[in-house]
Amino acid sequence: MDKVARLSSTERQELFSEAAARKGVTPAIIEKDFWVTWVLSKLFANDELARLLMFKGGTSLSKVFRLIERFSEDIDLILDWNVLTSEEPLEDRSRRKQETLNNTINEQAKTYIAQILHPLIASQIEPVCRCVLDVDDGFVLNIHYPAAFPDLYLRPEVRLEIGPLAAWFPSGTFEISSYAAAEFPQVFAQSSCRVKAILAERTFWEKATILHHEANRPTDSVQPPRYSRHYFDLARMAMSWVRGSALSRLDLLADVIAFKQRFYPRGWAQYDRAVAGTLKLVPPPHVLSVIRQDYQNMQQMIFGHSLTFEEMMATLNDLEKEINALSNQS
Repeated sequence: MDKVARLSSTERQELFSEAAARKGVTPAIIEKDFWVTWVLSKLFANDELARLLMFKGGTSLSKVFRLIERFSEDIDLILDWNVLTSEEPLEDRSRRKQETLNNTINEQAKTYIAQILHPLIASQIEPVCRCVLDVDDGFVLNIHYPAAFPDLYLRPEVRLEIGPLAAWFPSGTFEISSYAAAEFPQVFAQSSCRVKAILAERTFWEKATILHHEANRPTDSVQPPRYSRHYFDLARMAMSWVRGSALSRLDLLADVIAFKQRFYPRGWAQYDRAVAGTLKLVPPPHVLSVIRQDYQNMQQMIFGHSLTFEEMMATLNDLEKEINALSNQS
């Protein structure tokens, strides 16, 4: 990958344009996907960073498991909380003490990201790219890459969103490659790299509990923007092998809920009802138009097999019924 990263801008333009034509997407998407993959290769090729970080979230569903064909410009990473505190965050303690510890770990993480991770990651990617601490979010490092294509929607940067309060298991080591490398492997001296990532089954339940959370959001509370991606991701996973695999692991659902109740408590989310029998995936009628518009806005980020809004909601409705029917089997 380093060979391609060091090509001239004109040479990268030619490579990414040809790959884009074959895949049916814009060259800017092929370009950004290459830099996302290149950054991941640098993170997990370094022994120290590989010990500290774990890949998770929507981008892992696309890059690692090929479960969705939705482009994401962010890389979600878990930072090992053991470097931030000598306390065990999962030990039983009062709600107030847990909240205090959660806040302390988050503040320690910002310091660690700024003082340790920032220079360490910069040393791995510069001078090809530039690593900058986000001015508004202490959990984010922005990797600026040498863009060969202007694009009104895609910023020429890869966002590393790094947080300590996330589960480290179950996970595994996987091989990934860029779309450009898949189309033209002969151009790459090294066409793939290995990363550590959270298993898709856990991400399935993470997404499901986000939808349950949103189904219970109060009517006077506004859903954050770009949330339709969670509905799309779960619907696409529900149409893949991971559906059956995840539904056989209700213990993972229980673990996800226990984790959220400890680290991200919110009374109105009704996490105690996020179990087989009472789990909610389908949004209430009053927010459907908002999600529909948000979903329409993200269409340019979906390539390959997309879904109509109606197909997406029908799939989620079917999945909700299947999950809740599992309560009769216990």
